[in-house]
Amino acid sequence: MIQSRRITRFGLPIALIFGLLTVSGCSDSNSSPATASQGDGHGGAQVQVEHPSEHLRVTEFPGGLVAADLSRWREQVPDVKDIEIPASADGASQKALFYDSGSDQEKPLLLVLHSWSTDYLQNIDIPIAQFAVANDWVFMHPDFRGQNDGRPESTASDLVMSDMQDALDYARENANIDPQRIYLLGYSGGAMNAMHLASRHPDVFAGVSLWVPVYDLIAWYQWNDSQGAKYAGEIAGACGGEPEQGTDAYAECLERSPRSRLQDVRGEFPVHIAHGLGDETVPPEQALRAFNDLAKEDDRIAPDLIEQLNAERSIPEALSERSIHQDGDYPRFEEANANVVLHLQSGPADLVIFEGEHDMLYRPGLDWLARQHK
Repeated sequence: MIQSRRITRFGLPIALIFGLLTVSGCSDSNSSPATASQGDGHGGAQVQVEHPSEHLRVTEFPGGLVAADLSRWREQVPDVKDIEIPASADGASQKALFYDSGSDQEKPLLLVLHSWSTDYLQNIDIPIAQFAVANDWVFMHPDFRGQNDGRPESTASDLVMSDMQDALDYARENANIDPQRIYLLGYSGGAMNAMHLASRHPDVFAGVSLWVPVYDLIAWYQWNDSQGAKYAGEIAGACGGEPEQGTDAYAECLERSPRSRLQDVRGEFPVHIAHGLGDETVPPEQALRAFNDLAKEDDRIAPDLIEQLNAERSIPEALSERSIHQDGDYPRFEEANANVVLHLQSGPADLVIFEGEHDMLYRPGLDWLARQHK
């Protein structure tokens, strides 16, 4: 059963790991053993992983995207523990979900960050925890100040950064982690924070998987403000006002945006960015601009092509001609009815645009991470 306990820190440095061994997995009737290889359209060594969950995409997980119910975790992943981690920044207590089998061998670490409007109990991440249990990975799912609801301490604040680091410290101190196999995964607002964490510790992560990421809070504020969406008010609340050019709120929102630092770590770790072409919650231009910050100069996408794709929600011919998706197989996308329509690579940066909306597909991201090794 999930247990709640209070843990003290030992002050060791962050050194998280994540990776993947070839594993036999479990014998659940819903399990889907698969070989993740270059045939999936991405690079990396061939490994065997187990996908015990029948669910393929977060938008189809029962209960909705922001449902956060501890009883569902207890029922569906009973070995995951509900823990508390003292916050080094202010002495508060950060809640988290944590799994470690206790086996002797070094294990990959999978750090998963919840999305914008919920907290560490976000139910759509249950299949990811089930994957970790089946493949003997360490699983960490921290709260880092909960949902981004307009509180200044939320939304990529300094406290959020410190909490995520505390969660990494805790995993290292309480599990036998392979330092060559530290993986980071985030969806939507979780992908925003994943970019922040990876940019601060580029030497730590063997792979970072980002789904429909929020890359620029100022541009996303403008997008939501034009549509009357609630996220505009939440961004303004966190940043201290509407982020108009020249204001303190603008500077604050810029600092809280991955765009403020992502280009500084270009080429330093493998990144997989995936975005639905029809996403009306976080428009795909956010993913394309993130890719540009991580890509070599000759591989970047011209601003007019980004604008065209975002406006028309189709792939411009000039981009389609550069795409490598016609030469690859994408079975994990296809089984979820999310065909790949654009695939660009530049060094260790990987961009995939698929037929879909504000979604994350469980199996492609986990397969890609499993192939990464420092």
